[in-house]
Amino acid sequence: MNGITVAEALVQRLADHGVRRIFGVPGGDCSLDIIDAAPRHGIEFVLTRTETAAAIMGMVTAALTGASGVLMTTRGPGIANAVNGIACAALDRAPLLVLSDGQEPSHGHVSHQRFDQAAVLRPLVKAESRLEGADPVAELDSLLHATQAGPAGPVYLELVGQRIRAPSPPAPPPPVLRPTPPPPQAAALEAARKVLGASQRPVIIAGLQAAEEDGAQALRALAAAWDCPVLVTYMAKGVIAESDPRAMGPFISGAAEDPLLRSADAIILFGADPIEFMPQPWRYEQPVVQISTHSFERPYLQPAAAVVGDLADAARALADAVRPGGWPAAEMASVRSAMRALALAPEDGDFSPGAIVAALAEAAPPDTRIAVDAGAHMLPVMALWPAQRPHGALISRGLATMGYALPAGIAASLAEPDRTVIAFTGDGGLMMCAAELATAAQLGCRLVVVVLNDASMSLIKVKQRRRQLQAQGMDYSRTDFARVAQGFGCLGLRVETADQLLPAFRQATESNGPAVLDVVVDPESYHASVRRLRG
Repeated sequence: MNGITVAEALVQRLADHGVRRIFGVPGGDCSLDIIDAAPRHGIEFVLTRTETAAAIMGMVTAALTGASGVLMTTRGPGIANAVNGIACAALDRAPLLVLSDGQEPSHGHVSHQRFDQAAVLRPLVKAESRLEGADPVAELDSLLHATQAGPAGPVYLELVGQRIRAPSPPAPPPPVLRPTPPPPQAAALEAARKVLGASQRPVIIAGLQAAEEDGAQALRALAAAWDCPVLVTYMAKGVIAESDPRAMGPFISGAAEDPLLRSADAIILFGADPIEFMPQPWRYEQPVVQISTHSFERPYLQPAAAVVGDLADAARALADAVRPGGWPAAEMASVRSAMRALALAPEDGDFSPGAIVAALAEAAPPDTRIAVDAGAHMLPVMALWPAQRPHGALISRGLATMGYALPAGIAASLAEPDRTVIAFTGDGGLMMCAAELATAAQLGCRLVVVVLNDASMSLIKVKQRRRQLQAQGMDYSRTDFARVAQGFGCLGLRVETADQLLPAFRQATESNGPAVLDVVVDPESYHASVRRLRG
């Protein structure tokens, strides 16, 4: 790397570590140096409309490629606007490098757009740097190592022109960034075997750590060895194929899965992270075996045995700890059917959110990937959509931010352009990031956005009604998202009846660019479905 600037050396190092895209809204300072160097090293700069959407795109890119995501903003309002996206990366355990302009050392007199950016981000990021050491590339390597180390999370690099336009010293070959979890401790495995040896009816709850390919394979093998039911958290959807008869459905700390868990004699948390658990106490008395790649800052429960280390190693060591046979196939089939019925009740009608999701799932290509926003619609989507592989359904559960599905869908489309992607969102979530429809159109993404348009904050309205409070402050004016989509350069189709749904969906999937299905739904059915699924 002799004879090049620090900016060039940093971009080269990102490429060495597998980065192929940087997402962001640039400023007129150091961002321009990074954008200028990027194409020389095979990196595309993707101009987004908002900084939080750029952060989400970076997170999803990391999940789908294995390389760290990269967000780039300008100083001041740029980095401030990105805070929600950076918080999403922190709580959803996503490796994200955040690049932002800082204030030049010679600008001591400047107050414009000035605040302590590192201090604002410090509660969210795992590490930070201003490249003040002798080896700027080594500092970048250190940040990238930190962002990947478990639990993964964002790191912050503040750039100033005086530093990045200086000559770069020679850099060593890039190090391996993704540390392997340690092997499980023998004593912890023995404690787990003691609990499992007394179990005939274990239930596995698989979480986001199992979404890595090795973890998913280990989970599937363990479930087969024990022949037991498996529930999955939302971020782990697909870690066991939903065509597997042992795959019961989602774990949401709710009413749907409660009878299954109460009939178990042991519960195994396999790669489950408390960031996905609802803010309520653990309510099961059965012994819990917790298997995770790392310990947690805020333990959610006190397990009978805790195994920390490589999930695949732990699964292999415990494969013979349970004697199968406690779960008859007919009983597991009955549980699967009952959980699905709670999400798709006939009394909801043929144009309820659940019925719409079920119809689209049947019509979509089998390898379709979905991205799902927070809101009442996520309950039927996550209960009814059949994901067969890890990351087949993308969702935020640590932060559970609205405005996630559209940028996540864009990133998924860029990562695998030939794969159909559907972004399920509500009208509230889409309004938070609708400008990214222009990003999707500009990039030519093969993306179908399904907005379940009920003109309401339905999930919050459910809670308002349960508390018997006056119905107020929850309803939006009606928006024609089909026309909004057309204005941004997307195909926009309005769907108001059940017979219009599948023809519109076929038209959307056959288009050469992004399409929006503006599906007008009645919010009333959510009240019953939320009660059935969550309790």
